[in-house]
Amino acid sequence: MTSIISVSDQAPILPDGAPRLTATICAGAGEGQEMVLRRAVSLFGGKSGCKLVLRHPTVDRRHCVIVNNGHQIILRDLDTRGRTLLNGLKVEQESLNDADRFSVGPWEFRVDIQDSEFAGAGDSPVIIDLEPDPTILAIEDPNTSKIVKLPREVSVFGRTAGCDFPIEDREVSRVHAIVFNYLNKPALYDLVSENGTFVNGRRVAFAMLQNEDEISFGTYTVKFRSNTPHVNVQANGNGAATLKPSPFGPPPDGTLSDLVDFSADSMLG
Repeated sequence: MTSIISVSDQAPILPDGAPRLTATICAGAGEGQEMVLRRAVSLFGGKSGCKLVLRHPTVDRRHCVIVNNGHQIILRDLDTRGRTLLNGLKVEQESLNDADRFSVGPWEFRVDIQDSEFAGAGDSPVIIDLEPDPTILAIEDPNTSKIVKLPREVSVFGRTAGCDFPIEDREVSRVHAIVFNYLNKPALYDLVSENGTFVNGRRVAFAMLQNEDEISFGTYTVKFRSNTPHVNVQANGNGAATLKPSPFGPPPDGTLSDLVDFSADSMLG
């Protein structure tokens, strides 16, 4: 069953220069089906609005995400207390490699990763970082001016203590949103939260972030801080297309929505 939602409710479609990821169901309902994960963020869980809605008692409403930042692909568990497995082992956050297998409840997926066709080409699009210092992403509490550095490549905000940035607010979902680097620039993705995520007063599903942006989760507002270095985008050779953030480009024909809904009700016995 396929659900239809607005394109603007989804993460951006990746540019041609990013690695390409296909997930194949090896076990569970839909076994054998292949899905091309062509967006920057793919959310797995039991809640409507996830990329893969997996309906089973052992699957959390927001269970895990796969983030393709344009350079590497990251699997991040969303505080499920060890119920996301990578190659049979409990995982919190790990980079995915070709032929890896991860499990969500009764489902097992195999990932197939293809590097960009531009990789290694003389006229390939490249991003040159002219600033040697690493990018630092942090959150400032406007009330106390305390600044907290985000600890992971994919940092999770939410109400549970297991989040990287826990928020004690009943209007905040257990896992509410993530912040990560997308094409070397900071970005935010709302995890289909109940009450939404707002950047500078505007509700967003996905947003590129800038230093001093105000982010609101429920009634709790913080200020985003970053030393994001200047990124010089250039192309070699004949002026090939460049890698750059493009939040909501038009999708290919016939792909208004790529959300997939599976139920494992028949497996409960």
